Amino acid sequence: MQSDHLIALINEKNNQAEYQSALELVLPVLNTQQTDYSLWIGAGNAYYGLKQFDKAEQAYLKAADLNSTDAAALSNLAGVCFETARFAEGLNICDQALARQPEYLNALIHRGNMLSSLNRYDEASEAYRKALEIAPEDSLASFNLAYALVMTGQTDAAEKIYRQLLELSPKDEEYLFAYASFLEKKEAFAQAAEIYLRLLQIKEDPTVHITLSGCLYNLQLQNKTEDVMRLTDEWLSLFPDNPAAQHMLETLNDAADVKRASAAYVQELFDAFADSFDSVLEGLNYQAPALIASAVKELAFDPTLSVLDLGCGTGLCAAAMAAQGLVPSNLTGVDLSAEMLKKAAQRKLYADLIQDDIISFLPLHQDQFDLVVSADVLTYLGDLSPVFSGLSAAVKSGGRVVFTVSENTVDDADYALEPSGRFMHGKSYILNELRKNHFIAEKVLPVELREELGQPVYGLLTIGKKI
Repeated sequence: MQSDHLIALINEKNNQAEYQSALELVLPVLNTQQTDYSLWIGAGNAYYGLKQFDKAEQAYLKAADLNSTDAAALSNLAGVCFETARFAEGLNICDQALARQPEYLNALIHRGNMLSSLNRYDEASEAYRKALEIAPEDSLASFNLAYALVMTGQTDAAEKIYRQLLELSPKDEEYLFAYASFLEKKEAFAQAAEIYLRLLQIKEDPTVHITLSGCLYNLQLQNKTEDVMRLTDEWLSLFPDNPAAQHMLETLNDAADVKRASAAYVQELFDAFADSFDSVLEGLNYQAPALIASAVKELAFDPTLSVLDLGCGTGLCAAAMAAQGLVPSNLTGVDLSAEMLKKAAQRKLYADLIQDDIISFLPLHQDQFDLVVSADVLTYLGDLSPVFSGLSAAVKSGGRVVFTVSENTVDDADYALEPSGRFMHGKSYILNELRKNHFIAEKVLPVELREELGQPVYGLLTIGKKI
């Protein structure tokens, strides 16, 4: 096969995302043509597409050594650095590529990406603008510039770019999501919700449903109930069976007969946010796991105890306990969300992880646990009778439960549904449920659980002992 024709075919396969086919074409030829620059580029692009970044890097380095004037290999190598989060190194490689060809478009865009990832947004904006001087219609440079402008507070200029991009590509999912997120940052929640609804009609995605519910919650906090009702009505008309939409309607109606968030809603919520869950809560100064760990430490913790992390999520309670030297040899985690359980498994602190509804799980494990911990899980349940009945069955005599709830200070003897779709519980209500189910309350302490919209969220830290 002629060399030019072969390289064209390899490039075609890579452009069509047929990376394995591209490799099968290029590797046999490289065995005999080790000095062909274009073949090494083709091999690197195929490896890159297959996410075999080590091999892609070696191919690009070989190409860069073979041709000291062309910037393509170094620019592509910078892409590998970006994918492997080596931003400072990638920035240096971009500068090497631009020393070879100062107006090489991809190197300028990669340079902007590296600077943006290093939080050097003004310099990133400059790189993207240089790229746009060379290619004014380049949508990637424009899109990335908009983000850098947002991060430097130039919101009007960023919004102009988002609008221009959407005029050209009104159904582009990435543009729509970025613009809606931008509007949320501006606290233009009604506009953001409208964009999310538009996005859902192009492609339904659980994360977008959950993000939309967050927009409507923030609208409620702004006392824009009319907008919330209008948008919820539209949401339900488009997706009548979606659990997040149904839960939002229940929250708006403040229905007295709503005793819990549905299992389907909770599962969708936490599956959607498993990847960002820990970082989001860190940003909210989330204290519940550390409070629970400190309470457990005061109980003269025994590592041989059988411990249950009820609604374990990503394992934040287990991690907080481990940070205080409390590592049970027999720790079970149970959660509705498979995605959260995957994150919990990565901590390697659990003997067993089980996907189940906590209300279903507890009665099936009679007298199995010496200690049950649970951080803010009960906020997704209103009526706690089934949970405490299950705990009474699952906890051994003399065993303990340690948990947090958001506090209902309006009605101390009951629970209430918040605009967020979560529940608050009164101190007397908790004490009554403990007593009915053969627990004595050793402690019920007021605590600060987290921050929300810059304000502290208060709750109760409870320690109960099974009698």
